[in-house]
Amino acid sequence: MGKEFYLNRTEDESGISGTGRVAQGFVFDNGRVALVWLSEHPSTTVYDNIGEVQAIHGHSGSTEVKMEPDWKRAYNELAAALGGSVAELLRSKLPEGGEAQRLLEKAAVITTNGG
Repeated sequence: MGKEFYLNRTEDESGISGTGRVAQGFVFDNGRVALVWLSEHPSTTVYDNIGEVQAIHGHSGSTEVKMEPDWKRAYNELAAALGGSVAELLRSKLPEGGEAQRLLEKAAVITTNGG
């Protein structure tokens, strides 16, 4: 299963991409990477691996690759630690129809279906 990430830039040497969260990316199972820039000049590029992204866009440490959390794994760890369904344990405590409730329900379906 692939991994999501973003580029966090503390200094913009070129004055084009800005600072903060400047790009989003995805690492595919085969190691290839798709990167999408979030600036006024958006573009999408495919790289052979995450090392290439860091080497090209790292700017001597001013841009960092930040991997997004693995939500499915976190959900499964919580379920195992709590000895049951996380969704059932938290359902009554979450706002009805809220983002957290929808995410929890989605995770429960994915876990149940093995996806």
